Amino acid sequence: MYVGVGGAVYWGPDVFIQWARPPLRVWITLLTLSVPAIVALCWLALSNREPHRRHPTGLPLFMLLGIWALAPLGAAIGTVPTGGEFLQAGQLREFLMMWLAFPMTTTIMTTYSGSLGGVGLATLFLIVVSIVGGLRQRSNRRLQPAARSSG
Repeated sequence: MYVGVGGAVYWGPDVFIQWARPPLRVWITLLTLSVPAIVALCWLALSNREPHRRHPTGLPLFMLLGIWALAPLGAAIGTVPTGGEFLQAGQLREFLMMWLAFPMTTTIMTTYSGSLGGVGLATLFLIVVSIVGGLRQRSNRRLQPAARSSG
């Protein structure tokens, strides 16, 4: 579920921005800052609700997997209005083969589409919150036995 959420929350706004094609400075700012901010807000909303609260490391990491795994498709859809031909019938097989190598093709396709900075920021954010969540969970587990024995 979190893989789909991460992919949809990142690539939905990204594709919308790509298709809206605002002026260059606005476009790159939206792709680089606004889309990762939307991901952060979604993570924050999910991480504060049950049952998602129980997965402080898994939630952000699976969201990140969704962003990276769906990046070739999201970038390909986003480039259609500017002449991107990745999804044309004659090239669909090649695109699907390329998609299978998604860790590498994520960087290639997002560079091509202009989304690399946003993917980088979202990646950094989700890795950091996963580490912090894991450390907090570990700390809470250490404190719980001590609290039980002193009570």
